Amino acid sequence: MDFIKDYFFTLVVFIVPIIYSIQPLLLPALTIRKTSNNTSALSRKKNILYRQIKELEMEYDIGNLDKEDFLIRRSELKAEVSNVLYKLKKK
Repeated sequence: MDFIKDYFFTLVVFIVPIIYSIQPLLLPALTIRKTSNNTSALSRKKNILYRQIKELEMEYDIGNLDKEDFLIRRSELKAEVSNVLYKLKKK
């Protein structure tokens, strides 16, 4: 049993520093994946915001919202969409 503990300790002492030293070499690949995931998340958010604007317009047409509330909410959603589009163009 002590034999296993010694090998485990040796493994941890040598393998962990090696992984730590190799990590920066693998880091650029991870940041590329993160950027692509961020781009797809922004695209999804853009689609959701467009859908929310459509739903808001339908509620206004039905008569569930006053004109003032409609204009306030619509301008907020448009500002958020503009921010998302700006972020997408930056990438």
